[in-house]
Amino acid sequence: MGNITGNQDRARFISYASGALKFTEDAKKAGWKRDIEVKDPVGYKRAAMLNAIISTLPGLPVIFYGDEIGMPGGNDPDNRRMMQFDGLKDQEKNLKTITSKLLNFRQKALPLIFGDIQFLQTSSNILVYKRSYLNKLVIVAFNKSDADATISIKKSDLCENANFKSIFGHATTF
Repeated sequence: MGNITGNQDRARFISYASGALKFTEDAKKAGWKRDIEVKDPVGYKRAAMLNAIISTLPGLPVIFYGDEIGMPGGNDPDNRRMMQFDGLKDQEKNLKTITSKLLNFRQKALPLIFGDIQFLQTSSNILVYKRSYLNKLVIVAFNKSDADATISIKKSDLCENANFKSIFGHATTF
């Protein structure tokens, strides 16, 4: 099964995530009546989190063209804009880099391809799960709050002689 970021039948994720579109409005009509752009840069962070979630949950990640850079748009036909390859804004370049890093890591991490999933921590702001396959595991942690968070994982949830590193440079201590 595939986990998708979007498709031609819906408005673009980042348009909702940045507040440019409201779920209560007609996204098709909005796309015809006004230019739908990224309203708040927080949309890029939310898009990065969506790409991280679909890249680490069981199933195949399917990224609708343009969602790797945060292409905005209302419903069809506004969501079928021409793909932009050059002249990307810094936030678009950053989102593309994050998405590329996630997909490259997934390609080499057998637990993300074949592994079982176990949720380790869930709250209104924190989601932590592990994907394990044979004697390998990947721990995935999300913090949707603006505040830093410390996440504790029980030793029994880890493999023996676990050695971890963050692919995004966040501190890990054991």
